[in-house]
Amino acid sequence: DWAWWGFLRLSDPGYLGEDEGALQRIISTVVTVLGYVLFMGALVAIMTQGLHRTISRLEAGLTPITESGHIVILGWTNRTASIVREILLAEGRVKRFLRRVGAGSLRIVILADEVSASLVYDLKDELGPVWDAGKIIFRSGNPLRLEHLMRVDFLNAAAIILPSADIDADRAETFDSKVMKILLVISNVAAAQDPPRRPPLMVTEIFDPRKAGLARSAYEGNVEIVPSSAIISRLIAQNVRHEGLSHVYRELLTHGAGNEVYIRECPELASEDFGALAPLFAQAIPLGVLRKEDGAKQAYLNPPADFRLESSDRLVFVARRYEQTAPSETRSAESAPEPGADPVRVAGERRRVLILGWGSKLPVLLSEFASYTQEDFSIDIMSVKSIEEREAFLQRFEQTPSNLAVRQIEGDYTSPSGLEAVRISDYRNIVFLAGDWMISESESDARTILGFQLLRRELAALAPGKRPRVLIELMDPENEPLFDGRAGEVLVSPVIVSHMLGQIAMRPELRMVFEHLFTAGGAEIFFHHPGAYLETGQRRVTFGELQRQVAGRGNIALGLFRPLQADEAGSGHLFLNPPRDTQWDIREIDEVVVLTAR
Repeated sequence: DWAWWGFLRLSDPGYLGEDEGALQRIISTVVTVLGYVLFMGALVAIMTQGLHRTISRLEAGLTPITESGHIVILGWTNRTASIVREILLAEGRVKRFLRRVGAGSLRIVILADEVSASLVYDLKDELGPVWDAGKIIFRSGNPLRLEHLMRVDFLNAAAIILPSADIDADRAETFDSKVMKILLVISNVAAAQDPPRRPPLMVTEIFDPRKAGLARSAYEGNVEIVPSSAIISRLIAQNVRHEGLSHVYRELLTHGAGNEVYIRECPELASEDFGALAPLFAQAIPLGVLRKEDGAKQAYLNPPADFRLESSDRLVFVARRYEQTAPSETRSAESAPEPGADPVRVAGERRRVLILGWGSKLPVLLSEFASYTQEDFSIDIMSVKSIEEREAFLQRFEQTPSNLAVRQIEGDYTSPSGLEAVRISDYRNIVFLAGDWMISESESDARTILGFQLLRRELAALAPGKRPRVLIELMDPENEPLFDGRAGEVLVSPVIVSHMLGQIAMRPELRMVFEHLFTAGGAEIFFHHPGAYLETGQRRVTFGELQRQVAGRGNIALGLFRPLQADEAGSGHLFLNPPRDTQWDIREIDEVVVLTAR
């Protein structure tokens, strides 16, 4: 009885009115007060802690999801936010992707090592107005562990993206091994299903391009390999040879920045010659053809004018919007060009290049320079790393080209005395290479920014016509505005690779196009002097006329690049895929942007 009496007063103060006598009322009052302080307080604390643990578990992303037709990104790196942005911005491409995979809505699932509120807020800040919480799901886990992969329902995904990270001293040794294991795990799990299933599309980077074939053989599904080091190396090498080429990369590989690369089926053009297509597209430029031969897809960029189309071919275009790649029902008044002289070739020239910094992509970069056999490069590399360490690294990757003159210089380009040790005027080009051996992207870019400020002082002492061209590789896109209006061009390599990964995940055939454009041996974007195509004395020309004259020499005109004068800051203006009636008064320093065979 006394226990029941105590419990009632402990839990409900309404029973105090039933007590009689001073002693009983004092005791019941004390019990009731203690009940509210201890009993109810403890109960609320227990409930709060339990709810907090439940919310923390949900926020940590430890529970599995059930999705279908979603895109999975394995890992949180300096590429992840750019990949998500590319996918969210490409509305038209996403809609076509969803139709192909039979999904009703877009879902992006990110598997990060540890999900927290700050990580979500970081992505939200990065994406800005394109952030959509209903389309993005976070889960915690390591992609090397199968139980963690299960959290993102990877077998039912439409595409899986595996990005690398630039800041990793051992990336060359570890990342490719990580890729191989993940490919094998996913393949084995898919094969063990009843009935066996085909793994989803995998889009992954790989550091060593020599291992691309091994990675493809390890995966039973469709795998698109992006050799990021080889691609960035070729972009750097091409930009050294052609001032202003970074503007072309930025426009073609960035959504919403102008033109992009599109692929479209045009069965109505079967039996047409490729050289006769230009008049059918007033706002797009055909670049080539994707064709399936012997069970494998082949890319033909800038094919011969008499290349005959088949009904199953897919055409590759440069255009501002996908809708502009539809062929016109009537041909324009412009006639197809008649084949003329042989394609324009550029004679070899000797070029001295100073590379400031050291990165794991340097072996591939040196091989890229050596692949231009008709040109003569002399490469000097300045870094604080010891020469012995650098030489050992090059030997380990067997990437010391015998036909390339390479000189190692030990010095710190962020120190005034370091730059004074070399004669800047002796070089045609200077390249700031991002250091992926640093602690963070910020530290790598900080050294680049400081070195560039010191270099500007050296350049100011030279006559305008004697100043070498400067190319800067950055890790963090937030630092790019610091170079606006200054001499030099900027490549933000993580952003370029991120855009490629995002676009390839939605349209796998783009990997072949990028591989031909941005790896050695394929067609390439070239800058030619207008005099190679225009008639003697011709100075005023429309883009339509320029297209026909360039096509007559076996190349494809993409636009015009107008460099600034020697005493002007900046890097010039690019006109890519302009209206056909755009007219220019050609200057001696202008250059025609063309797609040409190597």
